[in-house]
Amino acid sequence: MTNPSLETTKTEYMIKFSVNQFDMDFVKSIFSFINNKIAVKEASLAGNVKDAENQDFWKEDYFSHLDEK
Repeated sequence: MTNPSLETTKTEYMIKFSVNQFDMDFVKSIFSFINNKIAVKEASLAGNVKDAENQDFWKEDYFSHLDEK
């Protein structure tokens, strides 16, 4: 297997990477990214953090003070 593959069931996803093609640091970095994204999403749902991917994120605070000058 040279390309990663994704298997899905009703309750889980399984991503398979070839050991010959992908080193462990790369795989760990992907899991770290996923875990960080989950943490941000949970914090966002709780109202503790603004999501930078939201289109209104940059407009709300950044441009308001520039318009006043």
